[in-house]
Amino acid sequence: MSDQELNYRDLARQLRLGELPVVEPSSDLWSRIASAHQAAGRRRQRLRVGVGLSAFAALVLVAIVASTGQPGRSGDDVIDWQARAQALELQLRAQDAIAGTTVALDAESELAHVDRALQAAYDDGTAKDRMTILWKRRSELLGTLLDARRQHTRISRI
Repeated sequence: MSDQELNYRDLARQLRLGELPVVEPSSDLWSRIASAHQAAGRRRQRLRVGVGLSAFAALVLVAIVASTGQPGRSGDDVIDWQARAQALELQLRAQDAIAGTTVALDAESELAHVDRALQAAYDDGTAKDRMTILWKRRSELLGTLLDARRQHTRISRI
């Protein structure tokens, strides 16, 4: 190897670092950094509060929809599983936005399987009770994922 190994002194001599002007940072630099850091913290806090309020509103909406079932029908018919699944999906997306994560691949594949079954059921004009079962399954999957996110656990296939 014909090149010399460079070190700091040789580089400083070549670049003439001693001749460069010394520039002092402005006196308010640290206060600007601290205020920017505090502003970012306030934005994150507002985001958390907003997501929490929207999740609460979605949960209240699900409770209202579930409680306004028709009298004289069975328990599964009273719950609007489609609305519950949609509200849980909103909560899961909000939770993922806070944590910066996405749905686990195994759970995502099972959700995709249920979604395909739902689409096929809609395309075939399947009976309402079959649709209710599929929406209930989707709702249960989303609920499990949301609980896992809140407890910071990882879902794995056994």
